[in-house]
Amino acid sequence: MADAGFSADAAFVDGSHHFHNVFVDLHFLGEIVRPGGIVLLDDVWWPSVGAAVAYFETNLGWRPIPGALADGTAAPASGRPRIGAYRLPDPRPTPDFKEFRPFC
Repeated sequence: MADAGFSADAAFVDGSHHFHNVFVDLHFLGEIVRPGGIVLLDDVWWPSVGAAVAYFETNLGWRPIPGALADGTAAPASGRPRIGAYRLPDPRPTPDFKEFRPFC
């Protein structure tokens, strides 16, 4: 989809709970969702999912949207929200490898 030039204003991810799969999903959504768009991500309370999104927050400027899903469901054990909403930066950043920041 990214290679075909597909673009979206928002995307919802309810996929794998494995860090590497979530990371790849978010990487390509960062290419597909327009700058300033929104990504919703299910199961952010899982450590592996939270770690993947932490990379995009720390290194690519994705910003949580506080209260966006205040009436949503919560994780059974912790009570933490299950879904996170993130606004992508506008313009899209192009960091180089020297700017990498540890994220977890």
